[in-house]
Amino acid sequence: MLKTWSVSDVAPSRSAPRPFVSRQSGGGLGAAWVYVAGELDVATAPQLEQTLREAQSEARLVVLDLRELTFVDSAGVHVIVDAGIHARRAGCRMIAVRAPSQVDAVFTLIGVTEDVEIFDLDPAQPPVQALLQLNHEQPVL
Repeated sequence: MLKTWSVSDVAPSRSAPRPFVSRQSGGGLGAAWVYVAGELDVATAPQLEQTLREAQSEARLVVLDLRELTFVDSAGVHVIVDAGIHARRAGCRMIAVRAPSQVDAVFTLIGVTEDVEIFDLDPAQPPVQALLQLNHEQPVL
């Protein structure tokens, strides 16, 4: 069974930045894919926190897809780091798909690349194929 949650903090408009979206999908692989897009900041971080909590309660491997994230502040980074720590303590695993360079630079500057497992994913690679590859190459501890 596939479950999906979506949230958006603002309605799209010409002058507004791209709305924040946080969506989680999971299947019979013991894994979940959490997709985020737009701006992750103090206003939207609680939405991602809730989505990650739901995903981690149902899956032993959570992949956090940051490829369409356009901005992240310290509140957003904090949520991602906390989720990674929570996953490890629970005997699970959370992996982030590398964000665009302007967002990835924030993670590098803050130094969270040691706390969050980050990997590169070809934009054309389907999420299910990536999940299968991750589940087989590096088993969840």
